[in-house]
Amino acid sequence: MGWKEELASLTQNRNTPSKLRFDEPLSKYNYFGIGGNAAAYFEVSTTDELAHVARLKKRRSVPVAIIGRGSNLLVSDAGYPGIVIRLSGDFNRLEFDRNRVEVGAGVSLPRLSKIAASHGLSGVEFALGIPGSVGGALIMNAGAWGSSFGDLVERVQVMTDKGEFVNLSHDDAQFSYRHSGLRSYFCVTGATLTLTHGDAGEVENLMQDLYNQKITSQPFAEENAGCMFKNPSGHSAGKLIDECGLKGHRIGGAEVSKIHGNFILNLNSATAHDVLSLVRHIQDHVKRERGVDLEMEVQLLGF
Repeated sequence: MGWKEELASLTQNRNTPSKLRFDEPLSKYNYFGIGGNAAAYFEVSTTDELAHVARLKKRRSVPVAIIGRGSNLLVSDAGYPGIVIRLSGDFNRLEFDRNRVEVGAGVSLPRLSKIAASHGLSGVEFALGIPGSVGGALIMNAGAWGSSFGDLVERVQVMTDKGEFVNLSHDDAQFSYRHSGLRSYFCVTGATLTLTHGDAGEVENLMQDLYNQKITSQPFAEENAGCMFKNPSGHSAGKLIDECGLKGHRIGGAEVSKIHGNFILNLNSATAHDVLSLVRHIQDHVKRERGVDLEMEVQLLGF
């Protein structure tokens, strides 16, 4: 039995909402709308299924990637030769106990921020305008408006490549700017957050104010993967790109946003090759004209 047959047998005759598809276009599952097919696409809804895939990866040396909601991702035109996972079901849990929140890695950040606000809990207002998942936010230590997700974390639950759960402390997770030490594990499955009590109305107003600022200063209508580059120390990546006159520059179907220079848009059936060519063009210009190295924030899959 090959690994595909083994994976298929895992979902047969099981009453779960899990979905498994072979040779599935990944362009359907990322905000860029770009990318070839995955050998297998698996929406995992139970911890048992996830543990099985972890052990399958180790035993069969099958490539596995967890993509979250695909909001910070560029997928190769050639696709991905292994199993692409999106967490659902058991991983969408969201439980409140006073100011502590138990949240699954599959929960979307807008959902978390809205429900926390309705409970009068402050700390995740910035997340309303970030379309990713909690798992991705933990791994990337996502943030906005001077706040970072890792600052809220009390504990993180991860799964090892043996399919075993491990609880990590905040310090164990090794959070830093747009980075954590969580990539060394097979999968992040959830976290315990500590928020701050506040007035529900005031929290909701602040959350909406931050969201309104975001949608007026960044492109939302076009397909994109959020900020393409990390902000270098002491600099704004978008400002550097603007100063180099690169807003509106286009390669193939990919264009630097005219609204915010740190966004690359898929305007006309752009390929991953178009996007990366534009990325290199931006990096070369900023290095030459401003002496600053821009590091990609968007994650690559299948390259």
